[in-house]
Formats: sequence, structure tokens, C-alpha cells
Amino acid sequence: MRVFVGLGFGLTALLLMQQTSLVEPTLKIDVWYGTNQQFGQPGLTQQWVNVLGNVQPDTSLQTLRYSLNGGSHHTLSIGEDGRRLARNGDFNIDLHVDSLQEGENKLLITAIDSLGNQINETVNIQFTSANQWTLPYAVDWDTVQQIADVVQIVDGRWELVEGGVRTSEPYYDRVLAFGDTSWRDYEVTTSVIFHDFTLPRPGPPTFNVSHSAIATRWPGHDFDKNQPHTKWFPLGATAEFRLTDNLDSCRWRVFDGENLYVEDTSKIRSIELGVKYQMKHRVFTIHDSLTRYQVKLWGDGSAEPGDWDLVAEEFASDNIQSGSALLLAHNTDVTFGSFSVISINDE
Repeated sequence: MRVFVGLGFGLTALLLMQQTSLVEPTLKIDVWYGTNQQFGQPGLTQQWVNVLGNVQPDTSLQTLRYSLNGGSHHTLSIGEDGRRLARNGDFNIDLHVDSLQEGENKLLITAIDSLGNQINETVNIQFTSANQWTLPYAVDWDTVQQIADVVQIVDGRWELVEGGVRTSEPYYDRVLAFGDTSWRDYEVTTSVIFHDFTLPRPGPPTFNVSHSAIATRWPGHDFDKNQPHTKWFPLGATAEFRLTDNLDSCRWRVFDGENLYVEDTSKIRSIELGVKYQMKHRVFTIHDSLTRYQVKLWGDGSAEPGDWDLVAEEFASDNIQSGSALLLAHNTDVTFGSFSVISINDE
């Protein structure tokens, strides 16, 4: 009799547990940079705003979608895609600035699991298009409370560390944007420490390149059929300091993904992991039909060299005329230090 009662109680408890699992959400939505976000302060860096996060457990996740201000639902891509989404369960909601209203916006994210259970997360977005990001501009990371207060996080997980901001999950382009869509001729200076990197090999996510870069005149990812959009050009140019397997033949390349490609393999150099370097990228208009890009890298604490490591020029007809700046870490674990941007007069 005791055995029968015990078994009956166990079966009842099991049934109750199964019934509970059918009605209780099993998923958790983690919005990486908080459920209260602000865009347009101090200006607009690009044509998109990005809300990033992760859903776990990804094994039971069936559908992920969002709606903006009570509008229609849009399905999101989930998990590693060899490009902008790095880990299982990752998402990146790219909202075009024209879809946002001035002031308060409500972004509803909905995750549905394999049993049909769903969980919602609301992100409050404060948006303004009225501001213009002014030059000069400078950031001292040691005085920053939140990364998104001073740059727009376009891709990846970043964390504040002593003296800088670091990639917490290295992968394909991890991107921080700053500046205004109207910026034209300017110079960006920052420092970089390479902690580690993925060996460059053909195919995703390295596409045979591992680097740290400064890009200029960036309007935002271009429209394509992907979610999030992965077409990173057209832009002015990205100046990439490329790492090689043994760090003994590293070098710059400047290119725009379409018309411009300059790389001098005769100017190679060795670098060390864990050592701080200064890097600089200048873009300016020579005249109405020609733009020049100049880049250099040198040891921190050493005098800045007078010569540029690499110079590239592009006809204006092939070039984006204005746009913000980017700090990029492509398959590298780096710390970017404090940075500054100054306006450059035409030369």
C-alpha cells in the first residue's frame, strides 16, 4: 500500500511538472547594453541603430522576432552566421533611423521555444535626429561610465577596462562607431593592444584576414537580404593593420571593398602581443575629384614618425564623401585606448 501511494504521488508530481513546463517560459533574453538605450546623442553615426543581445538556451529557441512601437513583427536571425552574429543565440536588431520616432520608442522582443512558450522583453529607446556630432571629439575611457554614452556599439560585446575598451568575445568585425554622417576631412588617433588573435584563414569568420582597423566616412551597413545587413561597403575606406601567423610580417592595407585597394607588402613589421601601439588614420579631400587616406602605427611612448606607413588615393566619383569613423577588431582580442578626432583642412 505504501509503495502504491508513493508511486502515485511520484506520477502526480511528474505530471504537474510537465504541465508547468508547458506554460512557463523556458527562455531568457539578455539585452547586452540594457533595456534603456539612447541614440542620437551627441549625434547620428549611421543610418541604423543596433540593439544587441543573446537568447538562452539556444537549443530550445524556435523563433525570435521584434516589433517597434506596436507595429508588425519582424523575424530575426539567430546565432553564429560567420559574420556579424558570433555565438549561438546571438541577435542584432538593425533599426533604420527613419523607422524611429523622435523621443520615446518601444521595442518588443519576443522569443518562442519548441513547446510554444514565449517570453517578451521591452527595450525603451530614446531617439533624436536633431543633433550633430561636433569636431574635435575625444574620449578618455577612464572617465566613461557606459560605453554607449560616447560611441555607438554596432557589433559585438565590449567591456570597459583600465585605460580602454576591450573586445570580450572576439569574432568577425566587432565595431564601435563615433562621429557624424556629415564628417568629411578628419584624423583619428588611438592606441591599441593586441592580446590575441585568430589565425587568418580562408572562409568565415576570418576571410583570410585578422586585424585592427580605423575606418572613415562610414554611412552604415548597406541594404542587402541579410538580417542583420552584412554589406559593409560603400564607405570611404577602412585602414586595417593586418596580423600574420607569427606576427613577423604584419602590414597595413587600405581599401573600400569596391574600387580602392592599396597594400605594400614591402613595408612589413613585427609586433608583440600585450604591447601598446599608437595608430592614426587621416582622410581628407585633395580637391573635388580626389581623396587621400594616410595611416601609421608606432610604439607607444616613442615619438610619432613624420612619415606615413601607407598612403592611398581615390577619385571622388568612386568615394563616399562623408561619414562617421569606426574602431574595428576583426578576429582579434584588442584593447582600444582613449582616442581623439580632429578636423583636417584641405591640403
